[in-house]
Amino acid sequence: MLYRINFFILSVIFFELVSLLVGFGTHFDHYKYAIMLSIVILNYIALNGRTKLELIEQFQNPTKRS
Repeated sequence: MLYRINFFILSVIFFELVSLLVGFGTHFDHYKYAIMLSIVILNYIALNGRTKLELIEQFQNPTKRS
């Protein structure tokens, strides 16, 4: 689910960047970009931490590999 949220936020930011470059301006205030980027960063940290936790659990329980 976090991957989908990141993809959606990044696609919105990409759309806004293309809109700005074409000349239509942006549709969001600056604080909304900061909020979206902080969500992406926090999701990345959560996903990265979960992957490390799964690796640690696999090494602690070598018989429980899937």
